[in-house]
Amino acid sequence: MESALRDQEPSPEETESKEVRTLREIMLRARREGKEPQVPDEQLRANDQRQQDEMLALEAIYGEKIGIFDEIAGLRCFQIHVHCEIPGGVSVSAELFQGVDAAKDSLIHTFSVQYLAPISLTCLMPPSYPSHHPSYFTVSVQWLEQKNISSLCQMLDSIWLQQPGQEVIYEWVQWLQSSALSHLGFDDGIVIRQSDSVMAPMDVRAVVQIMPIESVVQWLSSYNEEQCHESFISGLHDCMICLSEHAGIDFIKLPCLHYYCWRCMESYTSMHVKEGTVQKLSCPYDKCKGVIPPNLLKRLLGDADFERWERLTLQKTLDSMADVTYCPRCQTACLEDEENNAQCSKCFFSFCTRCRERRHIGDRCMTPEEKLLSLQEKLEVRQHDVIKKVEKELVAKQFRTCPCPSCHQRHQKIVNNNHIFCWACQHHYCALCLKIVRKCLEHYGPRGCKQHTIDPEITQAREG
Repeated sequence: MESALRDQEPSPEETESKEVRTLREIMLRARREGKEPQVPDEQLRANDQRQQDEMLALEAIYGEKIGIFDEIAGLRCFQIHVHCEIPGGVSVSAELFQGVDAAKDSLIHTFSVQYLAPISLTCLMPPSYPSHHPSYFTVSVQWLEQKNISSLCQMLDSIWLQQPGQEVIYEWVQWLQSSALSHLGFDDGIVIRQSDSVMAPMDVRAVVQIMPIESVVQWLSSYNEEQCHESFISGLHDCMICLSEHAGIDFIKLPCLHYYCWRCMESYTSMHVKEGTVQKLSCPYDKCKGVIPPNLLKRLLGDADFERWERLTLQKTLDSMADVTYCPRCQTACLEDEENNAQCSKCFFSFCTRCRERRHIGDRCMTPEEKLLSLQEKLEVRQHDVIKKVEKELVAKQFRTCPCPSCHQRHQKIVNNNHIFCWACQHHYCALCLKIVRKCLEHYGPRGCKQHTIDPEITQAREG
């Protein structure tokens, strides 16, 4: 039987998850050591039918949360994503390290989540299950230490011992869903610590994904944001402007987290642009005044009104600058010098900014050539400074930023996490393949994109 298993092992070109590889090794070891009982043929047929019935029941109950793998040596193998029940949310505390001395440079970062990343239970049903032997299983949790995952594995063993010979996988899932956090002492909040490099022997069924604690924190935050967004989209909500109830898909959620229906936001933004009050174009909530991203404004206003918004915004910005004035001849923006004189860069008219007439002739006046040269030099210096500033801002925006494939808004990639949420169009997308991410658990994994990678620029900077 062991040789048959080896013959069916995947080729080097094929990939296999860490959980499945672990299950394969556990089953081979059990058969070498003679721990798997010999079962009569009649009982084997009965077990096969019971396994088939249990699989149908699990698929009906958990739907998309269950994934069926290719059979291993003809044995059924599957994985269930278990979502822990946390009514009202739960606080998460993570110990971050900012320096060499962990004792002195540690920082406790606390945040709360409404949706906790799932526990993955992977099962492999041997022929002797459920009559004589439990299903082989692994438990994988990205945000738990191995000793905690090992404790969960031991509890699943205990549940089997309480009802041997019975189909037990549903009971395992129910316990993980409702009692795992309490079992680990997390009733008052979850504590995440970096696992030690040297640890005592743990349960081999406790599969640990080695990740920096900063990445774990980001993963939990991103997953919570994604689930909150999906929950919002699928629900009904009241608009804070018209007070009418709409489906979540008909709402716009701003970066400040306030949300309004699409029709009200179209009317609100259009009104301010038509009336020229673009300086008041922010979140409609009186006590907030959060910004509305330009890409979202463009979708709300359309091309013509958006161009008007850009012109008005530029005009308001220039008007607010104390050293900017306008040429009396062509209304071109000019820079005012310390002597209240200005030189138009378009028509070259030199004028007094106080009386709006030609530059006064007096003791302190310069010749037109001197004036022109002085203003040109000042403009060149200012333009050079502006160009340098703009270039720095562009470099800063380009570094470790990725454009949203839906609206092209650029967002910064945080640490080494490739999962990004776009405030402009409310989509999640991947920084590696630049595609929309519908379901995080399906997009990232052994056969998809890696969710956490280190950018070459960061590696070079650290090595330098």
